[in-house]
Amino acid sequence: MSIHRPFQLSCSCGREYKVKLWDSINVTENKELKAKLLSGEVNQVQCPQCKKKSYIEKNLLYHDSDKKLWFHMLPQTDRPKWAELEEEYRKDLKDNDHIKKYHFRLVFGREELLEKIRIFDVNLNDRLIEIIKLKIINEDESLKTLTDLKLFFSRHMPEDEEMHFSLSSTEKGLNQTLVVASHHYEDLKEAKATEPISSGMYVSIHKTRVLH
Repeated sequence: MSIHRPFQLSCSCGREYKVKLWDSINVTENKELKAKLLSGEVNQVQCPQCKKKSYIEKNLLYHDSDKKLWFHMLPQTDRPKWAELEEEYRKDLKDNDHIKKYHFRLVFGREELLEKIRIFDVNLNDRLIEIIKLKIINEDESLKTLTDLKLFFSRHMPEDEEMHFSLSSTEKGLNQTLVVASHHYEDLKEAKATEPISSGMYVSIHKTRVLH
């Protein structure tokens, strides 16, 4: 079920106005919501007076019953508490046989949520994708010290046997696309590779000390 609630917001121009913000979206029942999420429309608001657009980052549950996906997005400010939150969810879901059939993930912020959707949409394993990202960072010493590095899977090009990743850093002035040969993914898959970052409900390179 997709659920939204009314909220009262205050704009920097002084205008107060009411908006509808989503708490959960079921993209199997409401396919149009997935398109709106991917385009950035979900939980984006506009002041009726000054026309300023803003994105409201709040808890959002993403549910795809066809692909068995259950992603819980929390604000990025909650990321330092990922271990504590993961333990809470593990206890809550321990006896939930329905959820056990799903890929349950914790994500922090819209970028992490959209990346998970892109990965599962092309039937890739997000745990292996994070290991590839870790290898990218470990092979470039200049990336290890960046505190604002963003590295996300962007698309899979099976016809070219490539995977594309977006890499950016305001600190270093980076904004580029990295191309990784697909055989690296297949090698990890065959080896059944694992890393601490690829375990649990929060599957992310942000679990390392390098990116925090």
